Amino acid sequence: MELLTLLERCQISFGAKADRLRRMLGAGFPVPTAYVISDADCTAADPDALADEVRELMTTVFSGSPVVVRSSSADEDTPLASAAGVYESYLNRRTPDEVLGALRLCRQSALSADADAYRDMHGATERAPMSVLIQKMVACETSGVLYTRNPVAENATMLVESSQGLGTKVVAGLGAQDRYTLSRAGGTASPEPGWTVPEGGLHTALRTLGLMLEAEFGRPQDVEWGLSEGRLYVFQSRDVVAKRVTPPLRATRPETLGASAAALVISPGYGIGTPVERGNGPALPGQVVVLDAMPTASELANLQDAAALILRVGNTLSHSAALTRELAIPAVLISGPEAIPGSGGPLLVDGVNGRVVRLLDLPPVDRKKAIFAAMRHAGLRGTSGHHYQGRYETVLFDPVLQDRVRWYLRDGGVETVDRVQRILPFDDPDRTYCGISARIQSTADTCRVQFKRANLLPDRPFRFDEEVHVHTESEDAGAELLRGLHYVGRPAQERRIGIAEVEDVRLQFNSWPGAGQSYLGLESEHPEQVEKFLIACDVPVSECAPLDGKDLFEMLGLGLDSLRFRGNS
Repeated sequence: MELLTLLERCQISFGAKADRLRRMLGAGFPVPTAYVISDADCTAADPDALADEVRELMTTVFSGSPVVVRSSSADEDTPLASAAGVYESYLNRRTPDEVLGALRLCRQSALSADADAYRDMHGATERAPMSVLIQKMVACETSGVLYTRNPVAENATMLVESSQGLGTKVVAGLGAQDRYTLSRAGGTASPEPGWTVPEGGLHTALRTLGLMLEAEFGRPQDVEWGLSEGRLYVFQSRDVVAKRVTPPLRATRPETLGASAAALVISPGYGIGTPVERGNGPALPGQVVVLDAMPTASELANLQDAAALILRVGNTLSHSAALTRELAIPAVLISGPEAIPGSGGPLLVDGVNGRVVRLLDLPPVDRKKAIFAAMRHAGLRGTSGHHYQGRYETVLFDPVLQDRVRWYLRDGGVETVDRVQRILPFDDPDRTYCGISARIQSTADTCRVQFKRANLLPDRPFRFDEEVHVHTESEDAGAELLRGLHYVGRPAQERRIGIAEVEDVRLQFNSWPGAGQSYLGLESEHPEQVEKFLIACDVPVSECAPLDGKDLFEMLGLGLDSLRFRGNS
């Protein structure tokens, strides 16, 4: 055959899926027999010649056996993009005409709305070359998906979802009959000869398969497998693709085995917003979208800015769930008789602990922590209008040493930009303190809501500040956002700030009305840069302190109210 290439002889240009199957076959993994036709040959081949080769294949190698026709595009199954479920596969094709028809449809799926949306989400503008696999179909009694690293837990487990038959329900997001975790602890056992599975030995065989595939490819794997007549088969193994968004609060994600029907995590993270049923247009920031089915790639393109998703049908290892995790959209499944919490303000979708609760039902401190966690997650995943930054910060109070810094800046020709900043603080009605604040900051040309968490670092002259800035069109828009989160506005404040940037260090000289002195805040993503700058200014680092806002106001002898400059309304 000139157009159809035996899997063992295919090249990397035939796509990652085919190349990985070739590698697995060469390493002794139980991969069904397959042939591949390259994108170039699909495009240029004489239709009659291709038909003749497919006819020969189906009457010789695959005589009496159905086949599956699958994509092997250059932009799927890569370390940065899985394209899980974006391109079509066609099962149970038995005749040459059925195979040729499936081959055409498979390639046409590269032009679908889902494929266009997925490429757009990853910044691609052109269709990638698509080769096609024709693979012997295995009649499975049980099949499913194995993740060698549990995608919704932080413990050292694997996660398996399976169903009877071909397992199409699992990858399609229609639910799984079985869901369980496997331990990663201990060494890798050798598989049974021929990858046979003794009675009761499926869990052991899957664990062995997962650890061996992870060792082969060097990264956590998303594996599609099947069990037929006592033998284990592997149909696909690709790198797990997901944004790493670490939880800002200590939490242990629950084991999915035996998890509550109302609290199954699909995609980790935190989101807060008003619940809305799925509409036709793009979701807005601050909306928790309720779905009756798992979203397709084109639907996910419209859900990128949603605060979170609540699903009534779905499962964790489906193709759709994988794409949702690629976008880091928090998502949980509510499939039991429990209803979504009733009206009364926004909901917290906690895709770390696996729960959906009304924000107002949380105690004040927990509410503040939840709000910051949700805003932090939105900033890290790039929700429109949200920006996250984490910086090390320290404060210099000594006025003589502040002057040294000013002289150093002048000698270096570094300009300080002076402005008056208007601040509208917001807090819970009881004004509980926990190191987390929310306020509107506006100058002449910008307005933003700032959510901030100060983390003190023991025995160090720095604290680590995490901030999320939500840009708004006006103070009224910012106030509406904060009041919707059950915050209450406090009296307006003002301060004069002088800002300079030097070698990745941001300097901010702060003067509050009524204060006898100013102070200097120094911040950077790299604390050693701050220390280097201070040494250059002949300022001892020991003169700095990791003071938060509460400590600063106490040292300045100021209350939180009536901080306005004279003459300002």
